[in-house]
Amino acid sequence: MQDTPLGVEEARRRLPELLERASAGEAFVIQRHKKPMAALVPIGGQPPNDPLERQRQIQSLMSLQGSGRGCWDPNQRHPARPAATAPDLVQPLDSSNAFSPGQLVRGSRIALDGSALVAFLADAKGTGKYLEPIMQGIAQGTWQGVISSVSLAGVLEGPLAQGDEALVQRYITAFARAQQWRQVPADGALVLAAARLQRQEPQLEAIQALELATAIASEAAVLVTDHPALAQTGQHPVLSALRL
Repeated sequence: MQDTPLGVEEARRRLPELLERASAGEAFVIQRHKKPMAALVPIGGQPPNDPLERQRQIQSLMSLQGSGRGCWDPNQRHPARPAATAPDLVQPLDSSNAFSPGQLVRGSRIALDGSALVAFLADAKGTGKYLEPIMQGIAQGTWQGVISSVSLAGVLEGPLAQGDEALVQRYITAFARAQQWRQVPADGALVLAAARLQRQEPQLEAIQALELATAIASEAAVLVTDHPALAQTGQHPVLSALRL
C-alpha cells in the first residue's frame, strides 16, 4: 500500500474526502515542513483484497474511454477535438508509437491535464486508445493519477453542457473519489506557482499554467497533455498525446 504525503493544512481542508478514501484502502502520511507527523490509514492497514471488486474498479475506469463523444463544443478555442476538428492541433496517432508502460517505474505519479482527460473521454483522433495503457495502469494501482480541480472542471464542462447529470456523477466518482486518483485543489500557493510559470512561459494560459504547477507540486513523473503549448514546455517532463 503506497502512502500519499500531505501537508497539515491540506489534510485539514480535505479531511472528509481523505476519510472516505482511507476507508476504501488508501493511506496518507501527514507532514509538517516535509517531516512525517502522522498517518491516516484504513482500519486493518490493508486495502480491500477482493479480486472481483478490484476488477470492477478497473473496468469502471476503462469504460470511460469514448463515453464523452459529442459532449464538448468543437468551436471552443481548445476543445476536446472529435475526429473532424482542429487537425492542426490533434494529429492521427501511429500505433507504432504507442506509449510503453515500461517508461515509468511502479508507484510513479502521473498528472493528466484537462485536455488529455477530455481527449480520452471523447476518444479524439484515437487518443483514447493511445492513453489506454496509462489509464489502465492507474486503475490497476501501478501508478497514481493526479488531477487538478481545474482539470476536473474542464472534464465536467462537457456533460454539463449536454445536461447529462448521470455522466457528470460518473466522472466525479471516477476522478474525484476513486482511490487511484489524487485531486489537487487550486489553492493560493498553487496559483502563485502558476503565475510564476506564466512569466517564464508567456504562451501558457492561466489554466495550462495551473495544470503544469499541479504536476510540479505533486512531484508527478510526467504530465500528460493534449494541449500544444504544454506539449512544448521545458519546465517539466511531458508526454504529449499530440506527438512523442
